[in-house]
Amino acid sequence: MSELVITDVTTHIVACPTRPWVFVRVETDQGIHGIGEAMAHRKPQTVAMAIEEMSERYVIGEDPFATEDLFFRMYRDEWFSKNVVNTTCISAIDAACWDIKGKYLDMPVYELLGGSVQGDSLLGYANGWLTGSNGNPAEFAEAAEQVVDDGYQAMKFDPFGSAWERMTRDAFNNAIDTVAAVREAVGPDIDLLIEGHGRFTPGMAIDVAEKLAPYDPTFFEEPTPADSLSGLRRVSEKSSVPIATGERAMTKYDVRDLLTETNVDFIQTDLANTGGITEGKKIASMAEAEHVTFAPHNSQGPVCTAMCVHVCATTTNFLFQETFEDYDVDWKTELLENPLEITDGEIVLPTEPGLGVELDMDVVREHDYERHADRVDMVNPFEDGWEDRSLVND
Repeated sequence: MSELVITDVTTHIVACPTRPWVFVRVETDQGIHGIGEAMAHRKPQTVAMAIEEMSERYVIGEDPFATEDLFFRMYRDEWFSKNVVNTTCISAIDAACWDIKGKYLDMPVYELLGGSVQGDSLLGYANGWLTGSNGNPAEFAEAAEQVVDDGYQAMKFDPFGSAWERMTRDAFNNAIDTVAAVREAVGPDIDLLIEGHGRFTPGMAIDVAEKLAPYDPTFFEEPTPADSLSGLRRVSEKSSVPIATGERAMTKYDVRDLLTETNVDFIQTDLANTGGITEGKKIASMAEAEHVTFAPHNSQGPVCTAMCVHVCATTTNFLFQETFEDYDVDWKTELLENPLEITDGEIVLPTEPGLGVELDMDVVREHDYERHADRVDMVNPFEDGWEDRSLVND
């Protein structure tokens, strides 16, 4: 392997108002460090503590190049292996180790993974732009026009308010009217991605998909709760709109079931939850073998975006990458000394070694979770008015 030895692992929670970010820094005996990111919904302190516990048990004293062995032991030896906290801890440590590898070898991570098959940039799709609409189709449409003006060719939004399982007829009609208004506003050449947040019964989801179809969405994401493969299979078999899912699939074993037991069209595992770069690359290859598109979920912080970029650049079945970067708190890019470049909706591949980004620890400490926990109100898509919360300038 290498001559490096991991000497310390530290965690740093940043108080993003809607979803605190947990950053990880892995130190080595030769002064080379790596960074990663992890976040389990509404459990930032739990994740940070678990990372520290697991690091003492599995990581300190090990070679950071041994990513396969580290992943294997952290997964196998933790009795409840598929627990989201467990896989999320692995994700952050794994990414930091890949960052160390790249820095040690003076190469970007995507070069270590086989090199880019996507050129010098990746198509991004915008999320986080749908705030302040008040459920009004015309306001959704106006916001969508701004996203196109910002250069994006794809955007995702949830028009379903706080619905759970079913919707009243007037709310249902308003949701469909919203999609219609956005499509009219942006024209036929923009990818519209409709988020479901696992809201609907299978029958309701099929009805929604049927009504969405005339507006040609690129996919309908998480139409049913993540705890029912049979429900998802029913929807994916009957929907004329392509189905996307996978952000709550914590392992390659979960993805295997999605690929073999449903007819989904997009796999959206989140690299900050599903084992990091090591597992993300394997999941992308599993989807590739079934000719299913890989488009990672990413509602996390800027290090997670970098993690995704390196895996996606080396993935032939990749289409586009979710990003909140242009519609998030205005200090998000300040967290990095060298933030990723996004131009006209294209994420430019970094050329620096490792992940190609570095935390500005002064800014991380400025937004420390313990100091600013009172400004955090984690987003809940089943709470009335969640979609109207603005992140910008918080």
